[in-house]
Amino acid sequence: MLSSAAVHLWWLPLPQSAPVEAVESLLSADERQRARRFRRPAAARQFCLGRARLRTILGSYLGLPPQHLRFAYTPNGRPYLPEVPHLMFSLTHAGDLGLLAVTLHQRIGVDVEVTYRRANWRGLARRCLPDATHRRLCALSDEEQRRAMAWYWVCHEALLKAQGKASLRRLLHIDLPWEGTCTGYVSHFTIQDASGQTWLVRDVSREETRAALVVECPPDAGPEVVTFDWDLN
Repeated sequence: MLSSAAVHLWWLPLPQSAPVEAVESLLSADERQRARRFRRPAAARQFCLGRARLRTILGSYLGLPPQHLRFAYTPNGRPYLPEVPHLMFSLTHAGDLGLLAVTLHQRIGVDVEVTYRRANWRGLARRCLPDATHRRLCALSDEEQRRAMAWYWVCHEALLKAQGKASLRRLLHIDLPWEGTCTGYVSHFTIQDASGQTWLVRDVSREETRAALVVECPPDAGPEVVTFDWDLN
């Protein structure tokens, strides 16, 4: 049961061996059409599996069959449920893993990266990080630099998603309102953005991933985070 004081975090396996045909009936016509536009079959499979899992989980909260959910989209392409706007969610994926965060009434964003996948992280760091942050990053060992850059990246992406901002900004500059906090690693902390909104930033990484959850919260309390694993059986 999802309460207003909780965030449910779902880890979703998206294996290349999973048959897409088994889940296509859960998708809407526009989702199936979108899947056909992917150039790479692996990306199409990932999209179909992710959307089917999203529909199944949200349907379970609402007591509805997955195929009965109707999504609308923000100008930035983020899906939401116009008939139940208080059910907030964020879905992301990297490689064969998906990550879904669900909560009530609170804006939320989540992002995940497989740490070994970004071969160009040094160039990305030079281009995107503020000078002072980049200098601190360069003082670390290679492995620490790689993991720190992945952490900066997923925090920034998750915050943009939670705020509903265009993801194109990620190509230009990584703004870090938590700059002081990130000089030493902590698993979770709160920040205030320029509008005065308080956000909880939480490290939800596991194994070979870096993953961040960002959710709006009152200044004096953050939600409980409950983690689930999707069962393939």
